[in-house]
Amino acid sequence: MDLQKFGEKVQKDLAHRKLELSRLTVAIQTPFTDQSQKNLMCRATVVFTYAHWEGFVKSASAFYIRHINGQQIPVHKLRNCFQAAYVASHFKRAQNSSKISFLGEVLTSIDVDRKKTFSISPDKYIDTESNLSSTVFESLVTGLGLPYLDAYSTRQAFIDEKLVYGRNQVAHGELAVFNETDAAERLSSVRDLLDLYANQLLDAARDKMYLS
Repeated sequence: MDLQKFGEKVQKDLAHRKLELSRLTVAIQTPFTDQSQKNLMCRATVVFTYAHWEGFVKSASAFYIRHINGQQIPVHKLRNCFQAAYVASHFKRAQNSSKISFLGEVLTSIDVDRKKTFSISPDKYIDTESNLSSTVFESLVTGLGLPYLDAYSTRQAFIDEKLVYGRNQVAHGELAVFNETDAAERLSSVRDLLDLYANQLLDAARDKMYLS
């Protein structure tokens, strides 16, 4: 996947999600004669905002991995996080023995693999662990060789207490009530997060930040 295609994929995915979030914004602002309908719409918003948060991070990150795969780069020319992921199976082999001769063979195998062309399955590389908390997100971002931005740090409470915890309340059957103000805040804040992550990935691809 070349740079242009990568950008198109990210922007298309982002646009689809932001359109749905915008429609939800309009929906919760619509006057309801029945308060229970308003409550239902706000509860649905809690689930959808988390879904688009996790969904976009997973899909955009996978596009980034596919973009790197498409560059046909030798493993040893990439950042250490990508090199480590590529040769990870050798680390597991090394755990099974302390014999010097065997470990020497493992090191030789790693050296051989580091000269190969990088290609790895995004599904094996991207793991949101079913709950994309701020901690999991930080691990994912740094695992892509990218800095964990200050703008993410200032939104950690929102990610953990609003997006993740709120989604779990609804998904696990709790009859939690969310008002229009809370729903609107979630919609606005998650759009900001999606834009922020999209821009970081697009900049990283443009600047070839995956290289060592």
